[in-house]
Amino acid sequence: MILNPDHLTIAVADATSAIEFFELLGFQQGHVATIDGGRPAEYMGMPDMKAQHITLALVGSEPRFEIQLLVFDPTPAEDPGEHPTNRRRRGYNHLAFRVDDIEAVSAHLVDNGVTMLSDEMDYISRRLRFFEGPEGITLELVQWVDSDDS
Repeated sequence: MILNPDHLTIAVADATSAIEFFELLGFQQGHVATIDGGRPAEYMGMPDMKAQHITLALVGSEPRFEIQLLVFDPTPAEDPGEHPTNRRRRGYNHLAFRVDDIEAVSAHLVDNGVTMLSDEMDYISRRLRFFEGPEGITLELVQWVDSDDS
C-alpha cells in the first residue's frame, strides 16, 4: 500500500541555517514558492497563511525524497502545549508517504477509522491528502501525476 516516504515538512524560523544543515546531509535546494493565501494555504488549514515553501531534494535518492521547509510570516511563537496536528508551529510539521492510488488508500484509512484532515488537492504534479496518525501527528499521502520527477 505505502510505496515509500515522499517528504518531510519542517517549519523553521531561519531558512538559511536549515538549508545549510540539510546540505550537509546531501540535500540540494530546488523549488522555492511563496504561499500567500490561496489554495495551498486553504489545504494547510490556514487560509490566511503567508510562508516561503522551500524544497530540498536528497541528491541521488531513488526514489526521490525531499525535506520541505516552511518559513511562516510572521514567525509563530513556540507553544509546548500545542496539539501535534497544529501545522503552524515550528518543528515537525508532517511526514508524507508516497502511494500509487491516493483514493484507494484514503478509502482504506477512512474505513479503518482514520481521521482525514483535508480533502485531496493537486499541487506541483502531485495529489495530496493529510490525515491524522498516532498521537495526533499529521501525516500525508502523495500520489505523483504528470511529472518526470515521479
